[in-house]
Amino acid sequence: MKVKVGVIGLGFMGSAHARVYSKLDECELVGICDSNPEKKQLAKTYNCKFFEDSEEFLGENFDAVSVCTPTSMHRDVVIEALEKGKHVLVEKPFADTIRNGEEMTRKAAKMDRLLAVGYIERFNSAVSKLRELVDFSQIYSTVSMRFGPFPPRTKYSGVFLDLASHEIDILNYLTGTAPEVLYSHFSSRSNNNFEDYAYISLKYGHMHSHIEASWLPNYKLRLIHLYGNKRFYTLNYAQQKLKSYRAPPEAKIEHGSWDDILWLSRHVEEDIPVSASEPLLMELQCFVDSVKKHDVLPPLCNTQEALQVLEVAESAFSKS
Repeated sequence: MKVKVGVIGLGFMGSAHARVYSKLDECELVGICDSNPEKKQLAKTYNCKFFEDSEEFLGENFDAVSVCTPTSMHRDVVIEALEKGKHVLVEKPFADTIRNGEEMTRKAAKMDRLLAVGYIERFNSAVSKLRELVDFSQIYSTVSMRFGPFPPRTKYSGVFLDLASHEIDILNYLTGTAPEVLYSHFSSRSNNNFEDYAYISLKYGHMHSHIEASWLPNYKLRLIHLYGNKRFYTLNYAQQKLKSYRAPPEAKIEHGSWDDILWLSRHVEEDIPVSASEPLLMELQCFVDSVKKHDVLPPLCNTQEALQVLEVAESAFSKS
């Protein structure tokens, strides 16, 4: 039996959710909702109903909903959806405050409905391969960079929750632990009320992690470097590519020639095969499977994991 689904909030991510749901064999896209009537064309494209009113939309007969509204609206929309008996997948960063996140978590438990959070990089094929190959007890440092032009759609939160939260969730997911915030710095050069640059230093037990996120560059960059004693790795999220590097075979360096110096700085580079796939398709399929089994199936992010990210954010802002 197909799972009946809906999508509320038809910005960039919401429109993508509607597109993917319309392709999944095991679900039926019943309706989509947005306050902008111009989005009605998407309903024609995907052969489903269109709603401008959220209350009317959530009263429709379907099993589950993707909430892709601005973060500041998550609490109200998610709670209403849960009260109407819907299972919910809400886009990251879950909530604008820990208090709102905890309230949504309690409501889901009370209504016996699933509530999951869309941290999409968990479904990145390169991340899956990295998790399969790397022993994180052998990694002592990571450096993450998430850069990109300011997104016009973002008006309700800064670059930290928009971009850096991805890295915090991935590091929590890969290490299986929550970090200590050592240092943080935020700044804004643009004409908005939120930061457009963020740097945070975290400690995961023996591992030290650095995260830098910015809306200032005009290019998109999504990278993480992981350093161990014998190898280091580079993962490109956007291209789903993973590389490892190690020192060259030992050689006898005798003369201090330029060639000798160059040899010392060479690395043996290996492209690790990754079968690329669309992360959102994998995520929404996992959500549909979760609804069928009435359990949030990994690697889908559950609310406790999402709250850990918000706790790191709160600590980081308090230290800046």
